[in-house]
Amino acid sequence: MSSAVTGIIYPNDFRLINLTLLTAITTMDFTNILVELSYNEDLFNNTASGYLMVIDSMGYIEKLNLNGNEFIRMTFGKADQPFVAAQTIDKIFRVFKVSKRLAENDGNTETYSLYFCSEELVLSEQYKVSKSYRNSDITTNVKDILTTFLNVPTSKIANIEQTYGVYDLIVPNIKPFDAINWLATYARPMTNPGADFVFYEDKFGYNFRSLQSLMTQTVYNTYTYNPRNLSSDSLTNTQKLYNIISYEILEPYDSLDAINTGVFANRLLSVDPLLRRTKVTDFDYAKYADQSKSLNSFKITNNFANRFSDTVTQTQSAVYKVSYSNFSQKDSAIVAANPDAVQKDVFVETYIPYRTAQLPLDNYTRIKITVPGDPGVTVGRVVNLVLTSKDPNNKAADAYYSGNYLITAVRHMITIHQYRTMIEIAKESVTHQYQDVNNSSTIWKNTVKGVM
Repeated sequence: MSSAVTGIIYPNDFRLINLTLLTAITTMDFTNILVELSYNEDLFNNTASGYLMVIDSMGYIEKLNLNGNEFIRMTFGKADQPFVAAQTIDKIFRVFKVSKRLAENDGNTETYSLYFCSEELVLSEQYKVSKSYRNSDITTNVKDILTTFLNVPTSKIANIEQTYGVYDLIVPNIKPFDAINWLATYARPMTNPGADFVFYEDKFGYNFRSLQSLMTQTVYNTYTYNPRNLSSDSLTNTQKLYNIISYEILEPYDSLDAINTGVFANRLLSVDPLLRRTKVTDFDYAKYADQSKSLNSFKITNNFANRFSDTVTQTQSAVYKVSYSNFSQKDSAIVAANPDAVQKDVFVETYIPYRTAQLPLDNYTRIKITVPGDPGVTVGRVVNLVLTSKDPNNKAADAYYSGNYLITAVRHMITIHQYRTMIEIAKESVTHQYQDVNNSSTIWKNTVKGVM
């Protein structure tokens, strides 16, 4: 658990330090007309965003000449100091939209929301990237797009992880964020298997990270759910800060969806049209799990075999893909005679089968929890979840839904009365091994075959 938060008497305490709108006319403090402030992050979305709901009895849309070219700065946190980075969120956003305006109080006031996003999202929609990157790694390419085509200040670039491999690639006149997302499909971690890079913005700035590298982080906090029939009077206010208010298991598991998306097994047929060669690459979740980084110790499957005696990791034909490739050109006589005659290997055999499985796998179990507002929570961090077993004779932690999770989405919600944080967390492994079945027993074999 992180160090104690200073200045906190009650779990919902917070400080709204700054909520200022910058317009062409003036700057204005919106703190006094605040109804609700929502700041959102998503691991699988490129930028942070949110909205500010206000109650307006002064006609500020007209007075301030709002037209979608304004900026808002928000600073809020828990600490009693003016600014403590670990316990403060301090961001500047572009206001791009006003919601429906609802008349209240006999038409004398209105409520509406100002929607905001990072300025880089607006810029990405306005410009295109058309550039060739020769003999360079994807990390270098991503940094160049951020700094050259979006002019992102270094203070907003948090962590661009080093990738493996050197490529010759042409970005074909597409938007900067689309270009980075496209490059992410090729990007491979330095030491871990697959192609699981994601590009996202957290409270510290922009990140280009491998999901497996995120899983190796130190646990940020342990969140515990105490059922209502268990007394929490003995908890200190600091402990209550990390006590779950409510939770919802969004996706416990869906084995049929995992089969259809290629999580457990998939197959790629790659075709080299130049040398007229083909190659088959099979993804096997069991083998992958043995060599990849994971949040917890055990796999999400057991040894169950279907009526054809195949496990879910042995049915690669469930998801079958075909792609052009240049897997064998580097070893051909053509390259020996002229090294520039063909493009560098783009490793289709790695990024297609692995990425097909890795992204849905890392969201195999998803839970949404609500906790007292915590500005230290940001996407990409690892948290530990403790859910009490529902077995009345066992009040230990749930064996399969407790454990380490990756934060995939965050919503910080502030009203005039309270501050709460809604967190979506996901995991691809469990803390206790699932029981293997006796596939050879008569009753089991007959049941699997549909025999009554």
